[in-house]
Amino acid sequence: MITGTVDTCRLGAIIKDLENNSAIDIPVGASGRLYIERKLPFLLVYRTPGEDRDEVIENLVRNEASYLVCPEKLYPACRLMVLKIVRILADEYGAFLLMEVWRGEMADLPETHTAGFDLFGPANQLPQSIRSITESVRKINLSGLAPEITLSVTDNRCPDHLDPLLHKKELKRLECLLLGLKVKPFYISRETGQIYPVLERQLYAGFGEVFRKSVYDFIKVQGTHKLSGFQSLARRGVSPETWQIDKQLVDIDNQIHFLLLVSPVNADRAWKEFQKGRYRKPPVFHYRMLPNDPELMKRSLFNLPIEKIDDPTLGFLFRDKRNELDKMLNMIRSRNTEDFLYNGLLLFGSVESWLLEAAREILEIYPVSPSSVKEGRFFYTAGEFAKLAKQELVFLQKQWPGVSTRIEIRENVSDLMVNKGILSIPLNARIPVARANSLIQHEIGTHVLTYYNGKNQPLQLLCSGVPGYEELQEGIAVLTEYLTSGLTVSRMQMLAARVIAVDSMIRDRNFITTFELLTDEFHFSKEKSFYITTRVYRGGGFAKDAVYLKGLIRVIRYLKEGNPLEPLLIGKIQQSYLSVVEELIVRKILKPVEIRPRYLTDETALQRLAGLKNIEKITDLIN
Repeated sequence: MITGTVDTCRLGAIIKDLENNSAIDIPVGASGRLYIERKLPFLLVYRTPGEDRDEVIENLVRNEASYLVCPEKLYPACRLMVLKIVRILADEYGAFLLMEVWRGEMADLPETHTAGFDLFGPANQLPQSIRSITESVRKINLSGLAPEITLSVTDNRCPDHLDPLLHKKELKRLECLLLGLKVKPFYISRETGQIYPVLERQLYAGFGEVFRKSVYDFIKVQGTHKLSGFQSLARRGVSPETWQIDKQLVDIDNQIHFLLLVSPVNADRAWKEFQKGRYRKPPVFHYRMLPNDPELMKRSLFNLPIEKIDDPTLGFLFRDKRNELDKMLNMIRSRNTEDFLYNGLLLFGSVESWLLEAAREILEIYPVSPSSVKEGRFFYTAGEFAKLAKQELVFLQKQWPGVSTRIEIRENVSDLMVNKGILSIPLNARIPVARANSLIQHEIGTHVLTYYNGKNQPLQLLCSGVPGYEELQEGIAVLTEYLTSGLTVSRMQMLAARVIAVDSMIRDRNFITTFELLTDEFHFSKEKSFYITTRVYRGGGFAKDAVYLKGLIRVIRYLKEGNPLEPLLIGKIQQSYLSVVEELIVRKILKPVEIRPRYLTDETALQRLAGLKNIEKITDLIN
């Protein structure tokens, strides 16, 4: 612990660690700390003012990968140490950014709904870096408060009662830019003195991105070191508490068994009863018993101290996942009631007009007829298909030994299904030989593969699935059917029918109406119409089935823009999370994709993948 002047021995040890690119983590006084995770071209400083230290400003600084939190009275003892640190790192990068952050007074708060920042900088040095900060601060999302920033040109870039961290001559000699940032306490209630927690989190996330971008811009112009991006300056270390919350979220998710719990166990019997009732009596579905009490699971979920996560990106992921699990538990708790549908719409969304038009266009261009629904003359039994699927699992296992080759043949499932990386096959399944490989790539090459790619990551959330991952997952899975020449007319008709059935279910909420829409207007067989309708009415109204076609259309748009497919296979993610995943890879928290599907080694599939840029409309995909 540093409690007085830093002696020669201690200073020598700090310099040696820094030169060896070793982490430095030293207490300063009773509550301060010097932390430098690795060689970086910046140091954030907060000099704590005795008893009036501000925990938000302190956490703002501590969230970064290089900082000094130091009691004001101890800074003179640390000054030589800071000078040495700046010298070594400025030599390494060709330039260095030193920023002091402090809190303004409550009297500084304006009456209007604004979030105020005062930036203190030099008169004529690096206007681009300073402009980067001012422009970025104005874009921070702060719960409706308008961020405002003023720039003051001064040599005193520090609190009024303190001396600058380094003198002007020292800064010039070291090629160091010193900035000061005063944060007005808009995150504190005037009436109660309490911190607004949502504003606090938003400030952490927004400031971190603004600061790292400003350092990146500064080094890009002034430095000699090429950085891979501004996120390469973020912290790489993750606290044990953060990994524990990741594990607990996944444990709760693993207890839910969502798809199994909302899928009827008597679908085949219900079809026979529906036939006996001359297709006029809505079927009655039965479901598995709930193995856990949703109320107790929700209590466990909201007892997780996610608010204490000091990493804004991971904190965002965890809060989003908690909200999704909460909605899933609400759905399970409300099975066979109207609330199930409404909770599901919050989770999966409704059918947009463009998606409904795409579904209708498919069925107009390729209307259902006896010839369009033929799947061939030859079929695999469940056991035969399981043998083929196991071969594919062995292919994945050779790339990563953690892949399980377990497959279940079950009497109480009506469709192929992957749950927690395990493929379930209906006992009475008849799999068309012509589509077997495509179905294997759909189930094993997408759902199982992304489960284990996620399981192979330190962040286990990627194996259980980030919120809203289903759309991208199913979009990729259907795309693999096209890449492996198995996306038939009847398959596209089925995907279109699911969208139309979900839309009808949301509008009419009547099983018979939706069933008759499929049979009378679109000419599906009564049996196929029953099973499509069953899928969307299970549980009380299940909107998930619309995501297959929606996901396919959106993933094709993404690939047509020249984006690669492989990063989408890193785990169970959604498209809008790609920037988050890329950030975590840059920060070395996540690893690149390790397990790759077989179709990416197939020349025909690769040609089809490259040819997607020529696809004009969704019906062009039909093989």
